[in-house]
Amino acid sequence: MAAGLQGVPGLLLVCRGPACGIARSAARALGAEAVEAQGKLFPDAESYVRIDAEARGRAAVAVVTGFPEPSRSVVEEMLLVEALRGLGAASVTAFMPYTPYSRQDRRFLRGEPVSIRAVLRGLAAAGADAYATVDIHKPYSLDWFPGPAANIDPSPVFAEALRPLLGGDTVYVVAPDRGALPRAHRLAERLGAAFDYLEKTRDRVTGEVTIKPKTLDVSGAAVVLVDDIVSTGGTLAKAARLLLEAGAKRVLAAVTHCLLVGNAVEKLEQSGLETLVCGNTVEPRWEKARTADLGPVAAEALRGLVERLHGYEKEL
Repeated sequence: MAAGLQGVPGLLLVCRGPACGIARSAARALGAEAVEAQGKLFPDAESYVRIDAEARGRAAVAVVTGFPEPSRSVVEEMLLVEALRGLGAASVTAFMPYTPYSRQDRRFLRGEPVSIRAVLRGLAAAGADAYATVDIHKPYSLDWFPGPAANIDPSPVFAEALRPLLGGDTVYVVAPDRGALPRAHRLAERLGAAFDYLEKTRDRVTGEVTIKPKTLDVSGAAVVLVDDIVSTGGTLAKAARLLLEAGAKRVLAAVTHCLLVGNAVEKLEQSGLETLVCGNTVEPRWEKARTADLGPVAAEALRGLVERLHGYEKEL
């Protein structure tokens, strides 16, 4: 029985590859068992997984993260969910720390799929009772999962990781665009800082485009850029340069999913960015990146989902 999970069968977390770090951390916080599933590719590149653990009658969590191989990760998550059902698990929660295919959350052009809806409904069809992820691109996407779902907020962990790096400087938290403003707000509250977002304006006479904080004067301040994903690094690098040009003393960043594809590291090296704090939803490949363990906050979200599935709320 996992410690503190009243009314819930012994909790089992089953992980694959890069997701095992956050899975084991969450399991420690829950007093639960964590096992890594076996896996391989068949000669035609189909995925194979096998769970060597007893799951019958237990609350199980399948943990696979969506990078660096997003399509394979979705398939392996479905296979783990189905395998846990086959082993007789009492409930199965699908946990993808980084949810792939989340950018396509609506039909931008006729004939396109709503990719995240297809992924979430596919996991449910495979047998998942609940779904958990960390800082999904658009939180409303989780409404497409036909069951309980949790979007885990990394800001408490980011605040603790950033606080010793910021010293006594005046601190501002800035989102790279208006869409990321809620993330900036949450982190700023934890740090006791003001927050803002970068706004693009165009001079109607000259046509010149400028990008700067909408309201804040960042001169002499330590600025923390916050976002959910850094992929090619272009947006983050440009934002860091603009803030330094605007007089910021230092620029740091807190990004949940540090994919860092292509020449992203080179762009960030040249941008003047001092430090990049990343969640352990994926494995960042930059020496300046500091990894923050999101396992404990993931554990609390998983605890809530599992207790809900097993009727703990009804017993209160």
